[in-house]
Amino acid sequence: MSNYAIRVELRGNPTYDQYTTLHALMAKQGFLQTINGNDNQGKQQKFNLPHAVYYGASNPSCGAVRDAVISAVKTQVQKDILVFVVQAENWALGW
Repeated sequence: MSNYAIRVELRGNPTYDQYTTLHALMAKQGFLQTINGNDNQGKQQKFNLPHAVYYGASNPSCGAVRDAVISAVKTQVQKDILVFVVQAENWALGW
């Protein structure tokens, strides 16, 4: 199973309700807007990702994850979108 970071852009002027639907749809597919990691003192913590960025694990290939997200979002949220998917082996978060 691989980890993926996904950015979904709803193009045009999306509404709050459309983003709420998007967030629920992505969570249902196992991609969340948070990531678990260690803070600067080494303490386990949950971090919020930037807007409309999701992280999670899935068995399919990167392209298959992209296609599944595109299909679901175009069917349930809106048609004019941009989806970026990257397979993530390691990550680092800074602020």
